[in-house]
Amino acid sequence: MQLTPEQRQQVLRHPLLGHFSEENQKLLLNEAHLREHPAQSLILRQGDEAKRFFLVMRGKVKLFRISADGKEKVVEIINAGQTFAEAVMFMRHSVYPVCVESLENVQLLSLPNRLMLQLLETNPQTCLHLLGHLSIRLHQRLDELENLTLQNATQRLALYLVGQVRDQQGDSAELDLALPKGLIAARLSIKPETLSRAIGTLREQGLIQTRARHIRIPSLSRLLEAFAQEQASPLRGNLIASSSD
Repeated sequence: MQLTPEQRQQVLRHPLLGHFSEENQKLLLNEAHLREHPAQSLILRQGDEAKRFFLVMRGKVKLFRISADGKEKVVEIINAGQTFAEAVMFMRHSVYPVCVESLENVQLLSLPNRLMLQLLETNPQTCLHLLGHLSIRLHQRLDELENLTLQNATQRLALYLVGQVRDQQGDSAELDLALPKGLIAARLSIKPETLSRAIGTLREQGLIQTRARHIRIPSLSRLLEAFAQEQASPLRGNLIASSSD
């Protein structure tokens, strides 16, 4: 599938590609593959040989691992404009460490690791930008790991909701859940019924208001204060008592 001029601009706006020279950008785009995948398509399998990395042009995909007992663990949700599998190119005998599945109809652009590595060898400035990009991703994953290991279910949900806020008006905010509740539960490493209880806890405390997939947070500062104080309020006690399953 050929790239339209608009799609070429979308690709070149990404930090990983925008710092290459025009000549090198053309080399990369000449080897780009643009593919459409319907919802719930398995795009990559954990353990497959890693030859390309990907940019989500449209839609969203789920990165997950399969444990030894066959359970699925959601690692990350990748939205339009984001890349995945780019770090794998630096590994010797590289394989994809996760499975990738489309959550809706998606359009993915892939680029060859081999060519990308060749170009990086002669573009130290772009290497620095890539290093910064990967460092940010690493810190995000470490923050998520800390939240999953140190927080209970209700705290995880609250922090997740705060992280989803895009349209903030003063101290209040509103958002629509972009993912099904079952997937949110998997992302937070809790059971769906535990997520429902956590939503109920925050709602009963007046920290959120819900209407179907729409969430209103009357006070972001109050929601965050509930987790910043050591046993300073009845809410804190309720949150600590909430089961994370």
